[in-house]
Amino acid sequence: MTLLIKSNAVSRLSQLTIDADKDWSGKAITNLKGLAVGMTQGDLFFRGSAAIQRLAPGIAGQFLITRGAAANPEWGDYAGRVERILFLSSSIPGKSLSAIATSIPGVQSPLSLSVQNAGLVLATPYASPLACGGAVYHDDSPLVDTDETAQANNATANDMHLLPSPGAVGDGFYFGLNNLFDRVAINIGTAGAGTWTITWKYYNGVTWTALTIKTDETSHFRTSGLKGCHWVRPVDWAATPIAGMNLYWVKAEITAYTNMTTQPLGTQAWLGRY
Repeated sequence: MTLLIKSNAVSRLSQLTIDADKDWSGKAITNLKGLAVGMTQGDLFFRGSAAIQRLAPGIAGQFLITRGAAANPEWGDYAGRVERILFLSSSIPGKSLSAIATSIPGVQSPLSLSVQNAGLVLATPYASPLACGGAVYHDDSPLVDTDETAQANNATANDMHLLPSPGAVGDGFYFGLNNLFDRVAINIGTAGAGTWTITWKYYNGVTWTALTIKTDETSHFRTSGLKGCHWVRPVDWAATPIAGMNLYWVKAEITAYTNMTTQPLGTQAWLGRY
């Protein structure tokens, strides 16, 4: 860039004065001095619809969120954006690292992973846990669907009836959301006891069919604690009304049954999507 300076005028850039008071209309800048005077620590500038605008600081811990083209950025909470970080801690000697995943709803149980000659520390983002849009206890005979959405979304111990007792083939529990989702996490308060098989299913617009499972820690509801199930999201998943709620549902369905001596009960559940 070349700067032309008149003779007998300024000889250094530091002697120049920029008229920030001028209305720079038509040059994509307006009221620059007014914005600068009103700024406080933590403020940001961004290009608004017709001029530069000031974005005041958000609340501590919030993230700067873009709303896409032709929209202003804003501060927002991380809910729905970040769920867990995979922390790698040094395990010297042996030049190895051990990995422990945080125990957060909707993710697998803490895992231990030994990496030999590791040289990287990685972080893995996931969508944060979501409240259930619907949760329904299903008794197939007689056919009764009981809305337990409130129970699934509160922390009251053992108020979710994950399976009827005694159970039967076709019984189960529905988890639903108004958008497609990829996993469910359940805090199982009372582990069931007996012999049965649960298959995780979805509705494809015609019938209920088995999901392709990536990981399933729920052990047919026969183990207690925070347990998750993660599946491949179906391309033909269709919403359907269950207990008056038209949502995308997954069903933990009994597909084989011998006996049940202890009914499995849940304390709370969460859904998640990427």
